[in-house]
Order: sequence, then structure tokens, then C-alpha cells
Amino acid sequence: MRTLFVVSEEFVDNHVGEEYDSILEVEHQPTTQTIQEWANRVRGRIRKLWQEDPDDSDKRVVVSFDAAPPFNTMLIDLQLILKESENIIVELPYLEESTQQLGDEEAQQLVDRMEGKIQ
Repeated sequence: MRTLFVVSEEFVDNHVGEEYDSILEVEHQPTTQTIQEWANRVRGRIRKLWQEDPDDSDKRVVVSFDAAPPFNTMLIDLQLILKESENIIVELPYLEESTQQLGDEEAQQLVDRMEGKIQ
């Protein structure tokens, strides 16, 4: 397992002392012009971490997140795309935490569907 932290440049100081295999500082408010560039950077970082992971029995990239909502949407899209196209397993545990905190059954079903737990 490898870990990636996607964090807004505005929030990076809130996470001093946390350890990740890779940290990617992103702009605080992406634009429609820059979000695709960020998606390419994140995709490249995930691929790199996936290739570096020596543990075939638990091979995955776990992404932590503290940035603007467009980056969350981008990560959800990348999770699906990378699983389908390259069989790269990307986990977004913060989604599970947020849906558990909300207690929103519909949101949990959506997350389960995205993770392939239900069809």
C-alpha cells in the first residue's frame, strides 16, 4: 500500500507531522482551465506510487484529501477511470468517513456503487 495526500496550499499547515508516501499541494481554487492539468498530475503520481508498491498482496494507493470540492470530484473520476483502464486500485477513505458522519444512506449507496460493492 502506498499513500498520497492531495492538499490545498492553504491547508498544508493544518497537517504538519502527518506522513504520506507522496504529498501533492494543489491550488486552493482550481479553474476549468487548470483542473485537467491537475488531473494529469494526480494520475501520474498515482501511477508512480502504484508501480513503486512492492506488496502485491495489498497493492493499492490510498488517497487522503483536504482541498476544494472540484478536486474531490476529480479523484472520484480518477478512481473509476484508473480501475477500468489500468486495474489500479485507488481508495478514498475520506469519502467513507464523510458519509458515515452524515448518515446519508443514499450517499453511502453511491459510494458503494463506485467501489463496486453493489451493481
